[in-house]
Amino acid sequence: MRYLPALIAPAALALLALALNLTQNLGAHPWWAQTVILIGLPLGLILAALLSRWPASWRIAMVLLGTGAAFAAATLGKARFAASYAEDALAGQMWYFGWIATCALASALFATALWPRRGGH
Repeated sequence: MRYLPALIAPAALALLALALNLTQNLGAHPWWAQTVILIGLPLGLILAALLSRWPASWRIAMVLLGTGAAFAAATLGKARFAASYAEDALAGQMWYFGWIATCALASALFATALWPRRGGH
């Protein structure tokens, strides 16, 4: 029961992002803009659970930095893919998997911020 807010809040934010088409507005491809959210959400919740033994400040800092790096990779992949006229498969994968990582790490960030501290306090 203690973990419920840490699991529900990222799911609610993911539903909001789906409704607002947030990933597409931020640069994801229209064909898979919603799929990356649905793939990233459970991965992020699993990551948050795995990191739960780390101190809270470390968890938040690492997940925040990871989110920024994943978004940068997705943005760079998109630019390289577009510049290659859709010929650079590696750039396309960087764009797609960068968005999955961005969604996963964003979910982990929200879950980590609400994750209960050890000892129940």
